[in-house]
Formats: sequence, C-alpha cells, structure tokens
Amino acid sequence: MRYVLDIKKCEFLGKGKEGAVYLTPEGYALKVFNSKKKAESEVSILEKVNGSRFFPKVLFIANNMVVRDYVEGANLYEYINFNGLSYKLSIEIADLIEEFKVLNFKRLDIRNAHIFVNKNEKIQVIDPRKVYEKNTPYPKEIIKVLIKLNVFDVFLRYLLDYRPELISYWINGYKYFKYMSKKTFVINMNVS
Repeated sequence: MRYVLDIKKCEFLGKGKEGAVYLTPEGYALKVFNSKKKAESEVSILEKVNGSRFFPKVLFIANNMVVRDYVEGANLYEYINFNGLSYKLSIEIADLIEEFKVLNFKRLDIRNAHIFVNKNEKIQVIDPRKVYEKNTPYPKEIIKVLIKLNVFDVFLRYLLDYRPELISYWINGYKYFKYMSKKTFVINMNVS
C-alpha cells in the first residue's frame, strides 16, 4: 500500500532549530528536519526506546521526514503552572527519570519544551537529543521548573511517600542545578 502525504493538508504546529512539525489529517505528527542526518538520529533514539511509554512511536522515515505518534498536552511548566503539582504527576516525573536510567541515558536532562503532560497527567517526551552522548547526571531542567513554580519541596514530600530511596538523588540534583546555574552566571558575567 502506498501512502501519499500532502503537507498542504497538514496543520503547522511549530518550528524549532532542527525543523518544523505538522499534524497530519490522520492525527500523526510529521516532522520535517533540516537534514536527513538529524531525522535519522532522532529515529535511531526513538527506535532504541521503543516500548517505553514515555516516548512516541515512529511510523516511518522518508529522507528528512519522520511520521510518529502525535503527543498532546502542555509542556511541564505550563501544566504545573495552571494545574499545580499533584502526587500523581510527581510519581510520573520520578518514574520518567528512573526510566531514563534503565534506558542507559547519559543525559538525564530534557528541555521543558520537550516534556508534555496530557490531561491524565501522563508524560511523553519529544525530541530526545544526545541522550547517549552528552553526560548530564541530573534532570536540571525539571528541577528548574519545580523551583521556579515553588513546588520542589512539594515534589520531595510526595517522593518521600512514593520512593524515599530517591530523595538523596533529587537533593543532589538540586545542588547540581544550583552549582551549574552559578557557573553559567559567572561565565555570562565574564563574557560581558
């Protein structure tokens, strides 16, 4: 069976530095990358994590275009800002990072813009990049969101109830975030 995709019939969703994303009439996400190499790189990661509920499934790749499951919802910051941080979402965040560890990710940090929370408080991640290359041992972007929204302490209380053995990891992540923020600030100050 041959599938013909008419981009004119797709709804434009947004553009990033690696390409543009559209919603197909069938309800899938079409990502048109700036290069075939970038498309292959993302598909390679998504194929390695196939079976994880935290990532969309790839339907097919053609040159620099990828069709995958559409991920709906709001990014983590927007969701918590509007709905607050529940016990259920806290568990989902903790499970997401634990899943990254199981998948042997070196980069445990994912940008807020790539973490989507749906109406059932389930998380899915889009655009995983350099997860097996770049070493970032803590989810500093998630910690940044939780701190900015003044719910990091709430998250830790929920975590203490859910999986107390993870508390030290997240506290060390907080220290790492503070250290890296200070380091970035010093570098920015020196550049000026």
